[in-house]
Amino acid sequence: MPKTAVHKDFHGALSHALQHLETKYGRKEMEAYLRQLGRTVHKPLAAQLKRCGLKALEEHWRHIFRVEGGKIRIKREPGRLTLHVDRCPAIHHMLDHQYAIADHFCESTRIVNEEICKAAGYRASVEYDQANGRCVQQFWKDPKS
Repeated sequence: MPKTAVHKDFHGALSHALQHLETKYGRKEMEAYLRQLGRTVHKPLAAQLKRCGLKALEEHWRHIFRVEGGKIRIKREPGRLTLHVDRCPAIHHMLDHQYAIADHFCESTRIVNEEICKAAGYRASVEYDQANGRCVQQFWKDPKS
């Protein structure tokens, strides 16, 4: 993995932007923005997922949580990757710095993950506890692909 510059205040800026989009234009427009983000910004990750399978996502998330200082447990099963996020670095950075957290901030993870996976023939789900900065993310091969 390439060295990653970490600017945790990005999370606060994204949170502010998402709340603005939802308040001014509605939730559907906010979600459309996130879907476009998932398709464009994460296009290389989707290509790597398609080429290398779930190992690509596992490596990606290990790297992200290492550089951002989050706590994660990863479980690999045949055809499935599960991330147990015990400390979300984004949520905890915003809490620690008293940034406002968008009402649906954690939906960004679900929506972006769905777009990355859809482009590669996979599926994703997220069950989150935004108030406490925890979630469970799952990824698996789309049986229709």
